[in-house]
Amino acid sequence: MRKDCSHFAAGIATVIGSAVLFFTPAPALAGSPRADHACHQRHGHARTCQTSAHGRRARSHAQPKVRPQKVATPRHRIQVRSTPAEVTGAAPSPSAQIAAALSAQCANTEITPEAGNLPVVRAAVLCLINRVRAEHGEAPLVTNPDLERAAEEHSQELVADDYFAHVSPSGLTPVRRIEATGYVPGPSFGYVLGENLAWGTLNLSTPQQIVQAWVASPGHLANILESQYKDTGIGITAAVPPSLADGEAGATYAQEFGVILG
Repeated sequence: MRKDCSHFAAGIATVIGSAVLFFTPAPALAGSPRADHACHQRHGHARTCQTSAHGRRARSHAQPKVRPQKVATPRHRIQVRSTPAEVTGAAPSPSAQIAAALSAQCANTEITPEAGNLPVVRAAVLCLINRVRAEHGEAPLVTNPDLERAAEEHSQELVADDYFAHVSPSGLTPVRRIEATGYVPGPSFGYVLGENLAWGTLNLSTPQQIVQAWVASPGHLANILESQYKDTGIGITAAVPPSLADGEAGATYAQEFGVILG
């Protein structure tokens, strides 16, 4: 019987406007989040990949300020009218949203993705991601249909075209994929975008294992915890790129992050 050890590696890319800056991928790390027995049972293989993008379009108030490995854009001032009607119908405060995310019971976190259960797998990933954000004092993300479409299409393409990267063999970048969905309303709008990718086979393809792998990687965790992000979209395909799967069942994940700055 073959002895399998799961492996984990992260590639980090930052996209600023239309320029792509790639950093050397982190070396492979032996073992999974449960490394004490990963080499004694068939837990499969896993890999993750992360990228982020910052854009500025036309409006001067979207001018980014540079900080180490980040591009921060000034937050907009929020004007609040203190009329009774608006106060009554106001959205929950960030602290209330964080408290709700912390208390949420995330279901279906240990199921293996299959064609018939992908909606509940997406919900499990979102719940786990929002819990991680809440644990670090960040408000939960909200599913956006445009970002979800971009994530779904990319996860499917990774499997169909047998590759694992943010940029497609044809040169399509995460920014261009997301722009094609209409998420960025127009050239006068600034944005901050990010993408996390992962694939896993066997027991490493569950939402719990995928999110744990992302959290264990500084680059992926930075995307998850970026305070500017408001929206997200999660795509899952119940298969792995054939050249990586080694004939085993599994799943490929893509998560898009974004915020439109106005």
